Amino acid sequence: MEALQKTDKSDVFNVSTRFKQVEVLRSQLGLPSIDIATYGATAESTLDTPTIGIEIEMSWMQAFPDMAVEWQASTVRPAELKSYTSEYKMFHRQYDMHDRQLKPLLEQVQHVIPRVGKDAYWEFSFLPSKHIGISIAELQTLYDASILHNGIPYATHMTVAEIDNDRDAFAFLCGLELSGGSTAERIETAFSSSKGSWARKGRGGLLKRAPSELMGNDTEGYEFRTLVARSFSQMTSLFHTAQQLAHIYKHSPEEWKAYRSHIESHLKNNDLSLSVWDQPRRDDTMWLAYGALLSQSKKDA
Repeated sequence: MEALQKTDKSDVFNVSTRFKQVEVLRSQLGLPSIDIATYGATAESTLDTPTIGIEIEMSWMQAFPDMAVEWQASTVRPAELKSYTSEYKMFHRQYDMHDRQLKPLLEQVQHVIPRVGKDAYWEFSFLPSKHIGISIAELQTLYDASILHNGIPYATHMTVAEIDNDRDAFAFLCGLELSGGSTAERIETAFSSSKGSWARKGRGGLLKRAPSELMGNDTEGYEFRTLVARSFSQMTSLFHTAQQLAHIYKHSPEEWKAYRSHIESHLKNNDLSLSVWDQPRRDDTMWLAYGALLSQSKKDA
């Protein structure tokens, strides 16, 4: 079996190398081969579009869904249990068993999809690409390996390069959210999370990235922090929406202005401010109203 090496920085934007990495990973995970043609892996399909990258956070309850069932309705968290109690000891026996089973898979995956941060049980940091087919193939591999599960909502961030101002970034993010990229439940996580969730940094659920935080030749871009991965098909749709908007933004200024105007009119018609909203811990008015709008958009879809 071919050894899997971490993707070198010089190969991050090499389409064939990235797809080869996915193929080797799938082989190591015992998954069937994929037909890269279905992901548009041709020279002609590599559009001149801004770079897109995502991060997906997975909590231990999401990593071990069968274990999570007994804790979902509980008012007590495992961290609150005393170490000498039978409940604590039982929890840790189960946790350690699941952890030993899953960690070897995750260690293989991180050669292709690096791990970042320690806030969650695991955080998948997909390398950026101008070819969304690569990210979709990597994402499918996580679902095919039953590492991610359809129907479980994972906190997701997306960084899109070449966006250069708050107004456009705000409209771009709202377009992603309203197209199925977020939910009222995701928006409301920042109200109760002790860590602040996506509201910890930046305002309005978005954060401008410095050139040193981007890869390749990109020098500007925004991270969108309010998104959620609910299924492979939903995320595939979100990737296509993001690429379409990014392509319009870069190559069709008048079409982008019309789209931005459409988004802004939709917000104004629902009494939502067009300025970048403050963190919900300081003022949750806009966020509560927006969550209601997302719920209504889901019903109307």
